Amino acid sequence: MDFPLPTECVEDVISNLEINRDLFSALMVNREWCKFAVPILWKNPFDNNNRENHCKKVIMRTYLSCLDQRSKLFLESNGVDLSCTSSSTAFDYASYLNYLSTTSLKFRIQQYMFPQAGFCGSMLNEHQKTSNQIKLIFTILCKHFISRSVELKYIEFSDFGFDPLNVYSIPFATFEGANRSLANLQIFCFHGIPGKSNNAKTFVSMSNVCKNISHLEITLSTLDEAKGLASLISVQNHLEHFKLVSDTRFTLIDDDIFGAIFRSLATQSNTFRSIFLQNVSFTNVDFKSLAEFGKCKALRSMTFIECEEIQEKTFNAISNAFPLLEHVFYVSGPSEVPSQSFCEIFKTAQLNIKSVSFDVEVFGLIETITKFCTKLEDISVNSIDPTEIILILSNCKELKYINFRGEGGIDANDIFIGMARSISPNLEILSLNMSFTNPWIFSPESLKIFLDSCKNTLKIFKIYHYNAPFNIQDLEDARIKTMNEEHFNVIRQSGITFHMDSDIWPRNTNIITTIDIPENIGENQ
Repeated sequence: MDFPLPTECVEDVISNLEINRDLFSALMVNREWCKFAVPILWKNPFDNNNRENHCKKVIMRTYLSCLDQRSKLFLESNGVDLSCTSSSTAFDYASYLNYLSTTSLKFRIQQYMFPQAGFCGSMLNEHQKTSNQIKLIFTILCKHFISRSVELKYIEFSDFGFDPLNVYSIPFATFEGANRSLANLQIFCFHGIPGKSNNAKTFVSMSNVCKNISHLEITLSTLDEAKGLASLISVQNHLEHFKLVSDTRFTLIDDDIFGAIFRSLATQSNTFRSIFLQNVSFTNVDFKSLAEFGKCKALRSMTFIECEEIQEKTFNAISNAFPLLEHVFYVSGPSEVPSQSFCEIFKTAQLNIKSVSFDVEVFGLIETITKFCTKLEDISVNSIDPTEIILILSNCKELKYINFRGEGGIDANDIFIGMARSISPNLEILSLNMSFTNPWIFSPESLKIFLDSCKNTLKIFKIYHYNAPFNIQDLEDARIKTMNEEHFNVIRQSGITFHMDSDIWPRNTNIITTIDIPENIGENQ
């Protein structure tokens, strides 16, 4: 029969269906609909969030059916049961693959080999022959994907020690077809157990074929890996995002592991937008290396999670480097924060700064931000001077979210009244952090003045109490003294959603540790 809709319309309809039962149903309409639905379904078949349960079972069977006769005979000669596969398939399914996760692929192989067994249990108890079979399937399928895929956009390497596969020893980038299928790789994630193989070789081989990566997410542990990673970074055409997690247990204190990486990032100065560093040691990173990184004038976001030895004299190399910076997130490590350099960073970026988060007090930070970064929308800071929250509200009128941790044991009535007079017209969420044993003290009246001033803008009000005594047994010791029922009635009348919690641990069913208004919102806020 004649097809009632133009081909372009069918393609448009199917491309806008979610990958759920609707799209699976499209397979059954007719051959034309099936032709457009299959490529969408098979571009990311390992995504558990977008896959019907009954279809997960056929993924491996379908891919194994796609293998050439030589590969099938090789697997069968090594004891792999392929009796459930077919001799041919209606589509070249691997050609549609855009997203490859080694974690998900290994899991699917496990399901195929042990359909009745649990993932971890079968992995831990399998004997050497079965381990070899799994690795053979994994390697042959990866070769098939690399050779057949028109364009792989995302690859994730990971290994968690409990499975027998050392995926890093498999030379993905040297397989036939890699020059085509990996040429436009956009996202490359690499995480695993250090020391299992020379991971540097993976980075070097990838650098020979992958030159259009925009997002790199890497776990690193050795100097050789750092050099290999630097070579991969240097050949990219438009790297935008870089996340680096260091396994500090393997850090070589006497070597400049990370300097080469900072220098290589300078080659991406026109496109580089964000950097995320976790557990990175700056011990031997010199001023010159950071100064090279400072050439990345397009940088928008910086994140530091528990990094070590960030020295003021070295970090100063980038203090005036990033005029377009918008986001700074910092979680303290074992060394002090280079306060002066960070303040200079904010002075340089000025009105471009949109969000700032520091989990420790930074000398001069709030004064700098409230003077130069008045377009701020999101801030999380600590201060020994609780009145600085008023300074923030008075100067940053575009604030939507503020998380403020101040010293405890103060009369906060004037602070709440001061906040009422200075409230940002855009403020949606206010979170106050205070000591459990020595909290802020304020009356229901001053709380009402504040809430009345922001009832048309504030949506969520939170109070969190830190440093609660451990293993509280006495109910009186667990009583939160910040508020009483009069305070809660004021909040109820305001119509603002409220959540109060503490770090009491362990949780005791006889102790109320959270308070929510309205009472039915639970802990979702």
